[in-house]
Amino acid sequence: MKREQTINRRNFLKIGLKAGGGALALSAIPIQLVAAEEVAESEPLAQAMGYKADAATVDTAKFPKRAGEAGANQFCHNCALFAGKDGDETAPCSIFQNRPVRGAGWCNAWVAKS
Repeated sequence: MKREQTINRRNFLKIGLKAGGGALALSAIPIQLVAAEEVAESEPLAQAMGYKADAATVDTAKFPKRAGEAGANQFCHNCALFAGKDGDETAPCSIFQNRPVRGAGWCNAWVAKS
């Protein structure tokens, strides 16, 4: 014996409430449709980390980690936190909530890629 489902007013309202609740729940999930803006040197976090889009402009007196021969080879593109490849002009950085940074840049959170 097969029971056929009929769509009466009660079932129609149940389906509508479930669909509406699902749509409301999905709308609460943040979906970023536009690419994130590149990190600016003027931002508070960038200033605190000593981020510079051009590593040659880093104040080595303030950030001695960048000084010397070892420091001269430190760039965002060869940092473990840089999500791009070695030659990428920009790529996301985990320090800046995966917003793009310049590959030729530098910040005090630099860690060598392994």
